[in-house]
Amino acid sequence: MKLPAEQYRLLEDTYLRYFPVAIPDECLSDYNSIILYKNLLKRTMPDQRILNRLVNVLGDKIKGKQRYQKMTMLKLIKQQLHSSILQKEIVDNLFFIFQSLIIEANEEVGWKLTTMIKDVELSKEQIDWLVDHQKESFHITNRLLRYPKANKAIYEWALKCLSNDELESRLSELIGIQLNFNKKYKHSNNVAYVWGVHYSKLDERVKKDLLLKAVTLQTIDEVIRISERNCYMDIIAFLYSKCD
Repeated sequence: MKLPAEQYRLLEDTYLRYFPVAIPDECLSDYNSIILYKNLLKRTMPDQRILNRLVNVLGDKIKGKQRYQKMTMLKLIKQQLHSSILQKEIVDNLFFIFQSLIIEANEEVGWKLTTMIKDVELSKEQIDWLVDHQKESFHITNRLLRYPKANKAIYEWALKCLSNDELESRLSELIGIQLNFNKKYKHSNNVAYVWGVHYSKLDERVKKDLLLKAVTLQTIDEVIRISERNCYMDIIAFLYSKCD
């Protein structure tokens, strides 16, 4: 079927958005090509080949101290960040971009950068960098407090924060990090404690047990909210059955 040029472009544009593997390498060959095809790339289904090229090209721009469209590149990278498992090379490049830009970033850029490494497992050296620079950006603090799994270095950093009464506004998250390694950990702030259970990476069964043990007249409202947020309907039913 021979299509007129306008209809063919529509078909090709739609096809490439849903079958990104077919996007020619020429569209990703260098920075200028990426900018030329940015409208196509920003609507393309996530693909690690595309993501790898984007982070490599942006990394090279940063290393070379060259001019580039910062928000355009960050938005394109974010569009491709829907893969659950990333290659180590991609993670390393994402972190390089984050650490190179985050400290001087304005709010809009900062949020784009922090989402790039959200839920990403980092190396020991990368976590150590976050700890060393934690006070320089609240985005770095967020990545430590919301790290996707229990981590000993983050545990030790959180313990130091608790000992020095630092980050009091994030007390629940600091408590959650302690619970990851010590289920018997307690804190005098009972409301912060139950939210710490919520933020912890503990098994769901353990979380439910800790929440039920922490129920008092002071904490029951928060336990109900936490249970509803996490769909712990069995806790709701149990508490209701025990009411007079």
